[in-house]
Amino acid sequence: MRILITHVTRMAPGFCCVAGITEGDHRHVRPTLGRRLGTELLVPGGPFDFGALVELGRVVPEPSPPEVEDHRFDPAATRQLGHVSAERLWQVLSESAAETLADIFGEEMERRGGRGFLPLGTGPASLGCYRPAGPVDLVLRDDGDKKSLRIRLPGEGLDLSLTDARYFQDAFSAPDMSRIARAQAALADGDEVLLGVGVGRPFASAPDQPEVHWLQVNALHLKSNPALRLRAPGEHEQP
Repeated sequence: MRILITHVTRMAPGFCCVAGITEGDHRHVRPTLGRRLGTELLVPGGPFDFGALVELGRVVPEPSPPEVEDHRFDPAATRQLGHVSAERLWQVLSESAAETLADIFGEEMERRGGRGFLPLGTGPASLGCYRPAGPVDLVLRDDGDKKSLRIRLPGEGLDLSLTDARYFQDAFSAPDMSRIARAQAALADGDEVLLGVGVGRPFASAPDQPEVHWLQVNALHLKSNPALRLRAPGEHEQP
């Protein structure tokens, strides 16, 4: 199976989540191992990077709603075939983009306090590309010793975590301020935007709350720079 990488999600230190789109029929695919993926599978040592065309080899579908995109793969059989052009990447993203979140996650998606979620084990998908109808704000939240990125969708009444690894540096531990500033300026100028969205693995926000699949933004794609790639370790200059 061959996929175009469109999601690289930062997770706990040393780990990531990767997903992509099949170029032909625009299906979302999440390569899995039965355990968390290590960041050694990302460039420069591994095959995965935003905009990279990756041959996964033989895969085994392992759908479990809402994670119907999961496919077990063998890293040893996986190879990168290079990067597609910025124009081709934007074309694939645009052609696969849904106009509403319900088109991706179904009517099962619920909202609570500016967040969205799917109840445990429900929903037709856990990944998608979304074309916002209204404004998009990229916000840096500073909680003292912890900084996080948020995507605000005022028209949707949503305030979502941004986990796009391209906007973090130092092993994805810290926000990349230069890239954030450029993205904020592009959004302020009215740049067209597409969002790679997904729901996470089951998580309870409090001990007395049930586990649910929380909605997050895995990728912030700007038409002015759709081919933005991951930084190489130690790289601090804007490519």
